[in-house]
Amino acid sequence: MQTPPQTVAKVVPRYIGTNFIAIALTVALFVPGCITADDVSAPAATALSPGSEYTGRIRLSRFLDEPDGYCLDVPGPPQNVMLQFPLVAHTCHADPLADQVFSFNDGGSGQIRWTMEAYDLCFTADAADGKSALNLGPCEASPMQTFEYSVGREIQLSGTELCVHVERTGPGSFQPVAEGQDDYGRGRSANPQFTHLMRRLELRPCGDGDPSMSRWQAMDDG
Repeated sequence: MQTPPQTVAKVVPRYIGTNFIAIALTVALFVPGCITADDVSAPAATALSPGSEYTGRIRLSRFLDEPDGYCLDVPGPPQNVMLQFPLVAHTCHADPLADQVFSFNDGGSGQIRWTMEAYDLCFTADAADGKSALNLGPCEASPMQTFEYSVGREIQLSGTELCVHVERTGPGSFQPVAEGQDDYGRGRSANPQFTHLMRRLELRPCGDGDPSMSRWQAMDDG
């Protein structure tokens, strides 16, 4: 397995997306030796499997430009979450902070429930049309809140052919790719210090594009 690249500078624009505010225009450079689409590392994916219940962090199998990986995340710090914004893939924290811990298939319901005790919120697709963002909404019996973990390691909206993808920011999007970078581009700045990165989540046809951009695994914090 290749050694993850060392970040020399990590300064990128925060995304506008749905109501996000652009705060800076920056450049990220990496030494040669990018992580490839097939690279995965510990923790292993065994805790999250089709039909199972799992509580913890969920990480994209591909690291892209983030040596710590990208985890499903509620925007904002745990003490000041920004529920008005869509869910994102964000730099995995060093510790399992509350904004990245979810209960997948909670109670066998198919819901992905946020575990922060002050709320009762679940992953909610805006629509089942392949162009939907994902938000947190009040947990209820809704087809827009029912997901399954497929044998292909995708998070699929039940009853549809739509899966949760991470956005591409490289060629054909808003950013060029620098020499040595992952061809899926740079993440966007998640904070003013430019120490964390994030990417939008997209509900797109399962198997669309590079499969490594929609494969998820459990992050075993135990």
